[in-house]
Amino acid sequence: MKFENLWPTVVGSDKFEIPGLVDHIFLNYNLGDLGKEADGYNIFDGHDQSQVMKQFENKIYEAFDSYLKETLGKSIDDWVEYEMKGWITGHGKDYSMTIHNHSGAQLSGVFYIMAEDPAAGGDIVFSDPRTNGNRGYDEYFSPWFARKHHRPATGDFMIFPSFTYHHVNPYYSTLRICIPVDLFLYRG
Repeated sequence: MKFENLWPTVVGSDKFEIPGLVDHIFLNYNLGDLGKEADGYNIFDGHDQSQVMKQFENKIYEAFDSYLKETLGKSIDDWVEYEMKGWITGHGKDYSMTIHNHSGAQLSGVFYIMAEDPAAGGDIVFSDPRTNGNRGYDEYFSPWFARKHHRPATGDFMIFPSFTYHHVNPYYSTLRICIPVDLFLYRG
C-alpha cells in the first residue's frame, strides 16, 4: 500500500538568543501602552535602528528563510520583495488570545523574548486547519485531529503557515514578552 501525507501543515520550532534584547525592549518600549499594535504598529518599520533590533530582525529573516527552504525548496530571495511586520504582545497577568489566523501573510512566527515561568500556562495551541474535518469520526480517530500544544520558554520560536488557526491559553504570571511576526512575500 502506498501512503501520501496530503495537505500537511508544517510547524517549525527552534531556539534563538539575542544578547541584550530583553533589556532593549524594557528600555525602549512602553509595555504598559501597547495599544498601538491594534493600529498596525510594526517594530520593523525602521524606527528602531539599534544594533540589537537589527540582529533580531536578521535572526527572524534566517528562520523564515530556513522554513521556506525546508518546506518548499525556496528562499525569500525567490520573491521580488518581502515585508516583515512584528509587534510586542503576550505581556501581563492573565494574558490570552482567542482563536485566530494571520490572514494576508504567507508565514507567521512567534518569538518568545521572555517566558520565564513554564508552570504559568500560556500554551500556544494550533488547531487542525481542515474545518470540520473530524465530522463523523469516533474517538479512535482523535489522533488525526489532535491540537498541537506548545508551552513556550524564553528563546523559543515557532513558524507556521499564516492560515493556521491558533490561540493562546491564559498565562498566569506577571510578565511574558513575545513578538509575533508576519512575513509577506511579493512576486512583483
